[in-house]
Amino acid sequence: MEETVSRLGERMKRVRLEQRLTLRDLASRAGVSAGTVQKIEAGRLVPSVEVFMKITKALRRRASYFLGDEDDAVDVRVIHRRARKLLDAGARIRIESVAETLREPKMEAYLITVPARARSGRPLGFSGELLFFCNKGTVDFAVRGTKEVLRGGDSIHFKAAIPHRFQNNGAAAAELLVVWSPA
Repeated sequence: MEETVSRLGERMKRVRLEQRLTLRDLASRAGVSAGTVQKIEAGRLVPSVEVFMKITKALRRRASYFLGDEDDAVDVRVIHRRARKLLDAGARIRIESVAETLREPKMEAYLITVPARARSGRPLGFSGELLFFCNKGTVDFAVRGTKEVLRGGDSIHFKAAIPHRFQNNGAAAAELLVVWSPA
Protein backbone atom coordinates (compact mmCIF):
# COMPACT_ATOMS: atom_id res chain seq x y z
CA MET A 1 0.00 0.00 0.00
CA GLU A 2 2.80 2.44 0.91
CA GLU A 3 4.50 1.77 -2.43
CA THR A 4 1.26 2.54 -4.32
CA VAL A 5 0.74 5.78 -2.34
CA SER A 6 4.35 6.82 -2.95
CA ARG A 7 4.11 6.03 -6.70
CA LEU A 8 0.80 7.90 -6.92
CA GLY A 9 2.32 11.03 -5.36
CA GLU A 10 5.48 10.85 -7.44
CA ARG A 11 3.54 10.51 -10.69
CA MET A 12 1.17 13.34 -9.82
CA LYS A 13 4.11 15.61 -9.07
CA ARG A 14 5.93 14.59 -12.27
CA VAL A 15 2.85 15.30 -14.42
CA ARG A 16 2.21 18.58 -12.61
CA LEU A 17 5.78 19.71 -13.25
CA GLU A 18 5.68 18.51 -16.89
CA GLN A 19 2.62 20.72 -17.34
CA ARG A 20 4.46 23.60 -15.61
CA LEU A 21 1.83 23.88 -12.91
CA THR A 22 2.48 25.13 -9.40
CA LEU A 23 0.86 23.41 -6.42
CA ARG A 24 -1.63 26.28 -6.32
CA ASP A 25 -2.37 25.98 -10.07
CA LEU A 26 -3.22 22.28 -9.75
CA ALA A 27 -5.15 22.82 -6.54
CA SER A 28 -7.23 25.54 -8.19
CA ARG A 29 -7.94 23.41 -11.28
CA ALA A 30 -8.93 20.45 -9.12
CA GLY A 31 -10.90 22.40 -6.53
CA VAL A 32 -8.82 21.16 -3.60
CA SER A 33 -6.31 22.83 -1.29
CA ALA A 34 -2.64 23.22 -2.20
CA GLY A 35 -1.81 21.53 1.10
CA THR A 36 -3.79 18.47 0.05
CA VAL A 37 -1.92 18.26 -3.26
CA GLN A 38 1.42 18.70 -1.48
CA LYS A 39 0.64 15.91 1.04
CA ILE A 40 -0.46 13.52 -1.74
CA GLU A 41 2.68 14.24 -3.76
CA ALA A 42 4.84 13.63 -0.67
CA GLY A 43 3.07 10.30 0.00
CA ARG A 44 1.75 11.54 3.36
CA LEU A 45 -1.93 11.46 2.37
CA VAL A 46 -4.03 8.87 0.58
CA PRO A 47 -6.65 10.86 -1.33
CA SER A 48 -10.33 10.01 -1.21
CA VAL A 49 -11.76 8.76 -4.50
CA GLU A 50 -13.41 12.13 -5.03
CA VAL A 51 -10.16 14.08 -4.56
CA PHE A 52 -8.21 11.54 -6.65
CA MET A 53 -10.69 11.87 -9.55
CA LYS A 54 -10.62 15.68 -9.35
CA ILE A 55 -6.82 15.74 -9.55
CA THR A 56 -6.61 13.19 -12.38
CA LYS A 57 -9.16 15.21 -14.33
CA ALA A 58 -7.25 18.44 -13.65
CA LEU A 59 -4.05 16.77 -14.88
CA ARG A 60 -5.90 15.36 -17.92
CA ARG A 61 -4.75 11.80 -17.25
CA ARG A 62 -6.56 8.52 -16.66
CA ALA A 63 -6.70 7.30 -13.10
CA SER A 64 -4.93 4.12 -14.20
CA TYR A 65 -1.86 6.13 -15.22
CA PHE A 66 -1.24 7.01 -11.58
CA LEU A 67 -1.90 3.49 -10.27
CA GLY A 68 -0.38 1.25 -12.97
CA ASP A 69 3.13 -0.12 -13.34
CA GLU A 70 5.78 2.28 -14.57
CA ASP A 71 5.29 2.88 -18.29
CA ASP A 72 4.43 -0.76 -19.04
CA ALA A 73 2.75 -1.02 -22.43
CA VAL A 74 1.48 -4.58 -22.69
CA ASP A 75 -1.47 -6.26 -24.36
CA VAL A 76 -2.34 -8.87 -21.69
CA ARG A 77 -2.25 -8.75 -17.89
CA VAL A 78 -3.27 -11.19 -15.18
CA ILE A 79 -4.12 -9.67 -11.82
CA HIS A 80 -4.15 -12.19 -8.99
CA ARG A 81 -6.43 -11.51 -6.04
CA ARG A 82 -3.53 -10.96 -3.63
CA ALA A 83 -1.89 -8.48 -6.03
CA ARG A 84 -4.85 -6.13 -6.45
CA LYS A 85 -4.12 -2.49 -5.71
CA LEU A 86 -6.25 -1.05 -2.93
CA LEU A 87 -7.52 2.52 -3.08
CA ASP A 88 -8.62 4.25 0.11
CA ALA A 89 -12.16 5.46 -0.50
CA GLY A 90 -12.94 6.54 3.03
CA ALA A 91 -16.36 5.87 4.54
CA ARG A 92 -15.30 2.23 5.02
CA ILE A 93 -15.84 1.49 1.33
CA ARG A 94 -13.11 -0.76 -0.09
CA ILE A 95 -12.03 -0.24 -3.71
CA GLU A 96 -9.63 -2.66 -5.40
CA SER A 97 -8.27 -2.27 -8.91
CA VAL A 98 -9.04 -5.43 -10.92
CA ALA A 99 -7.59 -4.21 -14.22
CA GLU A 100 -4.11 -2.95 -15.02
CA THR A 101 -3.12 -0.50 -17.72
CA LEU A 102 -2.75 -1.99 -21.17
CA ARG A 103 -1.33 -0.36 -24.26
CA GLU A 104 -3.72 2.48 -25.21
CA PRO A 105 -6.25 1.71 -22.43
CA LYS A 106 -9.96 2.32 -23.02
CA MET A 107 -11.33 1.33 -19.59
CA GLU A 108 -10.64 0.81 -15.91
CA ALA A 109 -12.28 -1.72 -13.58
CA TYR A 110 -12.66 -1.86 -9.82
CA LEU A 111 -14.21 -4.18 -7.25
CA ILE A 112 -16.04 -2.16 -4.62
CA THR A 113 -17.10 -3.61 -1.27
CA VAL A 114 -19.79 -1.50 0.38
CA PRO A 115 -20.39 -2.40 4.04
CA ALA A 116 -23.91 -2.32 5.48
CA ARG A 117 -25.19 1.25 5.82
CA ALA A 118 -22.20 2.77 3.97
CA ARG A 119 -22.57 5.22 1.09
CA SER A 120 -20.43 6.82 -1.57
CA GLY A 121 -20.82 10.41 -0.38
CA ARG A 122 -22.06 13.40 -2.31
CA PRO A 123 -23.06 12.93 -5.94
CA LEU A 124 -20.15 12.60 -8.32
CA GLY A 125 -19.94 13.28 -12.04
CA PHE A 126 -17.01 13.02 -14.44
CA SER A 127 -16.24 12.12 -18.05
CA GLY A 128 -16.89 8.85 -19.87
CA GLU A 129 -19.25 5.97 -19.10
CA LEU A 130 -19.79 3.83 -16.02
CA LEU A 131 -21.16 0.34 -15.62
CA PHE A 132 -21.87 -1.00 -12.14
CA PHE A 133 -22.59 -4.73 -11.81
CA CYS A 134 -23.91 -5.92 -8.44
CA ASN A 135 -22.15 -9.20 -7.59
CA LYS A 136 -23.89 -9.64 -4.24
CA GLY A 137 -26.04 -7.75 -1.80
CA THR A 138 -28.30 -4.80 -2.52
CA VAL A 139 -27.23 -1.27 -3.40
CA ASP A 140 -29.43 1.79 -3.90
CA PHE A 141 -28.28 4.14 -6.67
CA ALA A 142 -29.35 7.74 -7.13
CA VAL A 143 -28.73 8.76 -10.74
CA ARG A 144 -30.12 12.07 -11.97
CA GLY A 145 -32.50 12.15 -9.01
CA THR A 146 -33.96 8.71 -9.75
CA LYS A 147 -33.50 5.88 -7.28
CA GLU A 148 -32.62 2.45 -8.68
CA VAL A 149 -32.10 -0.66 -6.55
CA LEU A 150 -29.50 -3.19 -7.73
CA ARG A 151 -29.54 -6.74 -6.42
CA GLY A 152 -27.11 -9.57 -7.19
CA GLY A 153 -26.91 -9.95 -10.99
CA ASP A 154 -28.32 -6.47 -11.76
CA SER A 155 -26.35 -3.70 -13.46
CA ILE A 156 -26.67 -0.02 -14.26
CA HIS A 157 -24.88 1.74 -17.15
CA PHE A 158 -24.86 5.51 -17.59
CA LYS A 159 -22.85 8.52 -18.71
CA ALA A 160 -20.46 9.32 -15.88
CA ALA A 161 -21.15 13.05 -16.16
CA ILE A 162 -24.58 12.44 -14.64
CA PRO A 163 -24.27 13.08 -10.89
CA HIS A 164 -24.64 9.80 -9.05
CA ARG A 165 -24.22 8.18 -5.67
CA PHE A 166 -24.87 4.81 -4.10
CA GLN A 167 -25.70 3.43 -0.68
CA ASN A 168 -26.01 0.01 0.90
CA ASN A 169 -29.19 0.03 2.99
CA GLY A 170 -28.93 -3.71 3.60
CA ALA A 171 -27.72 -5.57 6.69
CA ALA A 172 -24.76 -7.24 4.91
CA ALA A 173 -21.90 -5.99 2.75
CA ALA A 174 -22.56 -5.58 -0.96
CA GLU A 175 -20.07 -6.07 -3.77
CA LEU A 176 -20.00 -4.10 -7.01
CA LEU A 177 -17.86 -4.48 -10.10
CA VAL A 178 -17.47 -1.07 -11.75
CA VAL A 179 -16.10 -0.53 -15.24
CA TRP A 180 -15.22 3.04 -16.19
CA SER A 181 -14.52 4.05 -19.75
CA PRO A 182 -13.11 7.60 -19.65
CA ALA A 183 -13.96 9.90 -22.52
